[in-house]
Amino acid sequence: MKPALTLTGIALILLTGLSIATAAEHAEEALKHAQDAANAPGDSLSIREHASEALKHIEAAKETHAQQPEVIEHLEKGEVELKNAIDHASHYNATSATDTASDAKAHLERAHDAASATPAPAP
Repeated sequence: MKPALTLTGIALILLTGLSIATAAEHAEEALKHAQDAANAPGDSLSIREHASEALKHIEAAKETHAQQPEVIEHLEKGEVELKNAIDHASHYNATSATDTASDAKAHLERAHDAASATPAPAP
């Protein structure tokens, strides 16, 4: 019976580690796509696509960092800017879309820095 319990414990530890890594990856993916959007001046389609991809990762990142108010603050500000970038890009206003994508990137960078400075509490 002990080997079964040991294997179950190891499996739980591995799954917990994977979920934490995956959660951290969401913040990284959001930042990566925001950077790609900001680095596509004049390309409304690319800005819209990358900003949309970044938004897909924001909710999971917010859940991961729920106990870190400074991180959440910047994730939410980045989320607003990403939505603005999508709106501008949808209207083919690439200059404004690039500017708001750059603002989103800056907030997501601050969120990343804040998350690194204060690790999330253990579940």
